[in-house]
Amino acid sequence: MAQSKEERNRSGGNSIAWRMPGAFTNPMLTILADLNGTLLEGVATAQKEWAEFVQKRIREDVAVSRQLLNCHSLADMHQVYSRYFETALQQYQEQSEKAVQRGESMTQHLAETTEGNAKEAARARH
Repeated sequence: MAQSKEERNRSGGNSIAWRMPGAFTNPMLTILADLNGTLLEGVATAQKEWAEFVQKRIREDVAVSRQLLNCHSLADMHQVYSRYFETALQQYQEQSEKAVQRGESMTQHLAETTEGNAKEAARARH
């Protein structure tokens, strides 16, 4: 059905706005959409960082294998393994700390977003 010029002006020129069902303007759906977006962004970032970490660790594993092939004594092997395990433990610890910080940051952001959206929803109801 065609919309008159007067109707288009009342809807702010947005021809879609007048067709939008009421469910899509529900404040609760807005809150859920924001939460979903935040969660998906957080998961994508976490996956990217984890993939980069695993790639780095694989490169170091390959490098250690090469170093072990060049060892001429048991003492050399011991030194290579000691450095390898020390570095690996340090990197896993750093990665774990990053994951915890990311989780805390995402939780804080979700709480702030939810609180702000809940306040807006409450205002919209009254």
